[in-house]
Amino acid sequence: MSLDYLGYELKELKATDDNGGGVFSGYASTWEKDLYDDVVVKGAFAQTLSADFKAGGAGIPIHWQHKDGSPNDVIGETLSAVEDEHGLLITAQLDTDIAEGKRAYDLLKRGLIHQMSIGFIAEKTAWVEDEESKSPWDGYREIRQLKLFEISLVQVAANQGAEVLEVKAGRAISKANEDKIRTAYEALGELLGSITETPDDEPDDSNSDDEPDDSDKPEPNDGKAKKSFDPQWAKEISDFLSLANNQ
Repeated sequence: MSLDYLGYELKELKATDDNGGGVFSGYASTWEKDLYDDVVVKGAFAQTLSADFKAGGAGIPIHWQHKDGSPNDVIGETLSAVEDEHGLLITAQLDTDIAEGKRAYDLLKRGLIHQMSIGFIAEKTAWVEDEESKSPWDGYREIRQLKLFEISLVQVAANQGAEVLEVKAGRAISKANEDKIRTAYEALGELLGSITETPDDEPDDSNSDDEPDDSDKPEPNDGKAKKSFDPQWAKEISDFLSLANNQ
């Protein structure tokens, strides 16, 4: 059996995580013409996604460079795959328990690998002539239905139009713990706001026999309370929460 391959570029990587690492998403196919003058049209994946894989397009094997000679050439699987207006949008998880999957994940995060390719058999096609050309050979193959077998991470792809939306990495704070930290931080802010250099309940020494030296008196603050400190770690918590919200 001979498979066709169409490749797509992964352009943007973002570091977040809610699924234990190894997760990335992007377009495994687009409706744009590739370098081989093939065009996959919207709807071409509908039959294979419905008949060959789990609901939502889960379970499509992720390969490395279309290799299939070793079990370790399968480095992950899709969590979902859906057609939208741009192409076949997938979310996949690499198996970081094996060296090949871990290495591929590292290359994705570093941006050294940023392309995908699909392995398939074209089941329904049509030749579309270029309207601006005088020769019937100046056209392209339109792929209207295909049988999908795998999606690969590759170094060089035929189609440069797709993009990775995000690569998930690291370990993010859970929603429950984020709420606890936020509550604690807000309470800390209220506490800091109530601290002054000259507390209101300080004893009045105005009638004391021993007049203090003027150099020992605190600077006037025009009735405004001054915070005694501004801890750097409080700012770091704030920055951390801001980053968590942007993931």
